[in-house]
Amino acid sequence: MFRIELYEKKYEQLWDDFVLNKSINGTFLQSRNFLNYHPEGRFQDCSLLIFNQKNNLAAVVPACKDPNDAACFFSHKGSTYGGIVLDKKHYNGDTLLEIIESLEDYLRTAQFRSMYLKITPDILSVESPSLLEYLLYYKKYQQYSDLNTYIDLEKYDEDILSNFNQAKRRNINNCIKENLKCRKIYSDNEIIIMHTIIKDNLKKYSVKPVHTAEELIKLKNIYIPNNIDFFVSHIEDNFNAAIVVFYFPKTKTIHTQYLCSKEEFSKLSPMSFMYYSMILEAKKMNYKKVSWGVSTENLGCVLNQGLLKNKESYGSTYSVNKTFYKEL
Repeated sequence: MFRIELYEKKYEQLWDDFVLNKSINGTFLQSRNFLNYHPEGRFQDCSLLIFNQKNNLAAVVPACKDPNDAACFFSHKGSTYGGIVLDKKHYNGDTLLEIIESLEDYLRTAQFRSMYLKITPDILSVESPSLLEYLLYYKKYQQYSDLNTYIDLEKYDEDILSNFNQAKRRNINNCIKENLKCRKIYSDNEIIIMHTIIKDNLKKYSVKPVHTAEELIKLKNIYIPNNIDFFVSHIEDNFNAAIVVFYFPKTKTIHTQYLCSKEEFSKLSPMSFMYYSMILEAKKMNYKKVSWGVSTENLGCVLNQGLLKNKESYGSTYSVNKTFYKEL
C-alpha cells in the first residue's frame, strides 16, 4: 500500500536528497533546485511524492499539467526527463507494479484523463530502466522513442582523432592550424555574447532557444552551478562557436546542448572543433560518456538524417530516450 501526496514547498529538501543521493534514476533535471528556475506561472506543478507503509519515500514524480490540456499529467514539460524516480529498495517487479497502479488510481481520482512519462534514459541511470520500461509496456502504455547519440569513452580509441571520419579529422587539423582555441567562460557578459551566437544560429530555423540568457546565468549562478558550464571556441578574442554542457556525475556523463557557430566561420568548421574539445574535457574529468543529444523531433516521429550523420562521424554510438503515454 502506497500513499501519494502532492508536492509542497516543505518537501523540497526531502525531494532533492532522494533524487540526487538515494535514487537509481534521478538526476539534477528532476530536482526541485533545477525545476525552481522556471518563473512562477510558466507551469502548473502537480508533482507527486509516493510513500510506503513505513512512511518512507519510495518514489517521486516531477510533473505539471500540460499547458494545452489541463487534464493531461505531463512528467515533465519543464525538463528533459521526468518519470517515476525510484530508489533501489523499491525497484523490483511486484513493488514497482504496485507503484504504477497506485499512481494511475491517484491520477484518475484527481480527474486526469491522460499521462506522459519522460523517463530517465539508460545512459543516465545507475540501474537499467528495463524493468520500468517493461512494466509500463505491460500496463498498456504507448511508447515513443527519440534517438540519442553519444561517445562511450570506455570503448573509444585512446587517439581521439582516430575515431573520427576522414573529413572530421581534416576539419580539426585545419582548426588547430588556424590557432582555434576552446575555453570555458564565466562572466555574465560573456554568457550573453554566447547566447547571441546561439540565438542567431537558431533564427535561420525559425526557432528560439529554450533558455533566455538571463535563465542560463541564473542556472549557473544560483540553481545548478555544479551541473552546467559554457564553452566557446575563439581566435584571439573573437568567439566563433558556443556550446552549453551539463554534467551528470552519478553516471559520469557529459551532455551537450546548443552547439552552434557563427555563419562567417562555417568553412573553418569550429563546431567540429567543439565536438573534439568536449571529448577532451570529458577525458580530463575522467568521465565515461559524452552525449550529443537527440537527432529526432516530435517524440521521435521525425528523424533529422543530416544531424544524425554528423554526430555519427565522431565515432558515436546510440541510445534511446523513451516517453510513455496512456489514457486513463
